[in-house]
Amino acid sequence: MLLDRYLPVYHYHEKHSIDVRAPRDAVYRAIREVKYGDIPVLRLLFGIRMLPVWLAGKVKTGASGGDEPFIKRMMRYGFMLLEEAEGQELLVGVVGPFWRPVGNEPIRLDSAQAFIDCDSLRHAKAVMNFQVREQPNGIMTVFTETRIQAEDRAVRLKFGLYWLLIYPGSALIRRGLLRAIKTNAEKERVVYGSQT
Repeated sequence: MLLDRYLPVYHYHEKHSIDVRAPRDAVYRAIREVKYGDIPVLRLLFGIRMLPVWLAGKVKTGASGGDEPFIKRMMRYGFMLLEEAEGQELLVGVVGPFWRPVGNEPIRLDSAQAFIDCDSLRHAKAVMNFQVREQPNGIMTVFTETRIQAEDRAVRLKFGLYWLLIYPGSALIRRGLLRAIKTNAEKERVVYGSQT
């Protein structure tokens, strides 16, 4: 797994998976193309998360970006594509003070190696992957895992309190993402008449 190359040691994590009856290429395309608007709970939870920033006047309310692919939206908000094994696994990462309601902008890094090398004790590192594995019965399983590393004890405590608060919503988002990926991939299979 690419995760192990970029964040083998971590302090918090979550894993989710879903079975999909569609060809690998359709499943992987659905991962890359799933839209922000395909996940209803996402708008609600991101809206709640952004409320302190909007109230502080740091971000203007505007277009919801419902037609924008989720992965592309993550990049706009500071995540970077760390590595991709086409058709198998995609990994994004970010470094920042996520627990802050305001002033939580991520560190902008210019390469995957810069992500690996970044050792700021004032920030946490996070990675999230999507991986497609074929099961013996031909069904594809999509896995997503999120790992967070906080080397400094004080940062780990702050993030831990934040994690207690946001974990239920984080899990809902990931399950919603997986359901949307499944729906889109299986819809494509029906449209194109695949027998997988």
